[in-house]
Amino acid sequence: MNVEYRDLYPEFSVALAALTLRPSQQIVACLGGGADSQTILDLLDRWRTEHPNLSYLAIHLDHRFHPSSAEWAAGLEKDCARRGFPLRCEVLPVAQGARISKEAAGREARYQRLSELAESDAVMLLGQHRNDQIETFLLQLKRGAGPKGLASMAHAIASDAPQRPGQQTWLRPLLGVSKAEIYAYAEYHQLHWIEDDTNYDTAIDRNFLRHEVVPKLEQRWPHFGNAVLRSAQLCAEQQDVLDELLAEQLKQLLNSDGALAVDPLREHSAATQRALLRAWLHQNGATMPSYAQLEEIRTQMVQSGNDKQPQVGWGRFLLTRTRQRYLQLQQRHER
Repeated sequence: MNVEYRDLYPEFSVALAALTLRPSQQIVACLGGGADSQTILDLLDRWRTEHPNLSYLAIHLDHRFHPSSAEWAAGLEKDCARRGFPLRCEVLPVAQGARISKEAAGREARYQRLSELAESDAVMLLGQHRNDQIETFLLQLKRGAGPKGLASMAHAIASDAPQRPGQQTWLRPLLGVSKAEIYAYAEYHQLHWIEDDTNYDTAIDRNFLRHEVVPKLEQRWPHFGNAVLRSAQLCAEQQDVLDELLAEQLKQLLNSDGALAVDPLREHSAATQRALLRAWLHQNGATMPSYAQLEEIRTQMVQSGNDKQPQVGWGRFLLTRTRQRYLQLQQRHER
């Protein structure tokens, strides 16, 4: 669907101006090469002329998933050179295991490496938009997610940079902007971007929603997308309240090493046990287990007898229970 051009810079500027930026703080454009991230780069380049006291960087990571990816990276390097915009471009191989998809492994490795390449308090700009948010909500719904999953993507989130002091901010300044509006902006400004042919492969769930499902839903109910965004926001608010309440309870269950005491958990209902386990796993940076895996954790770790030392593994994580009946989390290497 074609839409009229509108300048996205005012909306972009408001999103950045809402942050408290220190002089020389680093602003990073995370480049995938599509019209969305190239629009982020162009908007940041415009912001750079008005705010020369800040530090700027673009980062592109090539997983080599596509046979043309090296050619795409060269095009991004040429575009940034034309702009005089600093760019860090590198190949990022992705270790693939039997229990995780290539796309999920690539996403996890990409966010980790982006964080490592940027300064510890950098502002990381991501190109996700309104359509991505709707698709994410529906994917989470398909998976049977609760409020945390249905909250989908946050407009902004602060996270500790791995193994370094400081706090990075991950910002999605175009989350309320449609893909059609981004294309209109990119075409108007004659931006360089990549059209990945795999984005049209409807065997991939997200692409199926994008091309087959969401257009029909919005054709039948024109305000469907807005309703999804509102539901995601309400879920996010409910999750924020829940997180605040759980944080206070969780403090009382941890020892000095951050291990989780099992026996006090047994005083709570099954639903609260699962909620506290999720909160503790999130606090420790673990990938969230599925509901079935979480129930296995609760049953084996909380309900089983004192003489057992059970273990439950999922993805790269292994959960164990000590003889003192504390839960400990560690990472493992899958072959």
